[in-house]
Amino acid sequence: MKNKEVWKFVIQTTISILSAIATALGVTSCMA
Repeated sequence: MKNKEVWKFVIQTTISILSAIATALGVTSCMA
């Protein structure tokens, strides 16, 4: 893999994880 492709993959994965965490926190704070 090229370096640029690796970075794109890393960034997309990070965004996905952050979105999942934000969603979980949002749901938790709404229910609390």
